[in-house]
Amino acid sequence: MENAQEVINNIQQNLSQKSSSKKDEVLVMKAIMNDPEYTVDVYKNDGNQKEYRPGKELRKVISNAIAAITNMPPKEAAALVQNYEFSKSDAATIVGVSKEFINSYLQTGRKLSLGGRENSDVELLWKDIPEKTISVPVKDGDQRTTAIVPKHGGIKAISPCPKWIKK
Repeated sequence: MENAQEVINNIQQNLSQKSSSKKDEVLVMKAIMNDPEYTVDVYKNDGNQKEYRPGKELRKVISNAIAAITNMPPKEAAALVQNYEFSKSDAATIVGVSKEFINSYLQTGRKLSLGGRENSDVELLWKDIPEKTISVPVKDGDQRTTAIVPKHGGIKAISPCPKWIKK
């Protein structure tokens, strides 16, 4: 079983560019899913924190589904799930579902809080970007022309200094 923090650290140490990587997304998700000891501290405005273990929470979902589908006792279903090793395909599916949740939820107009962490408190918000005309250079020479950037959607990140750090 992979240690999620080691996978994250390995990617950070070997990073040569900051572009997105589907391969790394799946690697991190698989490691988080399979590491029941991977823990993050989630902070509230008053500075209190609680531990969140995504791998353990996912196993609860799976064991609840097994118990409901098979009428197996919940403790037996939980014991069965403890030894399950999530696959690369499982991780890719969860990455896809997670991304769709973020996109769909932001369409509601509400902010999506990613939860306070030790050094951050990030929220995402959908932003409608209006159509605009911009000036762009022409390939040859010092001339410029105009181009229209159509109306489109975007995501704004809000990340003020967390209250628990200010104290």
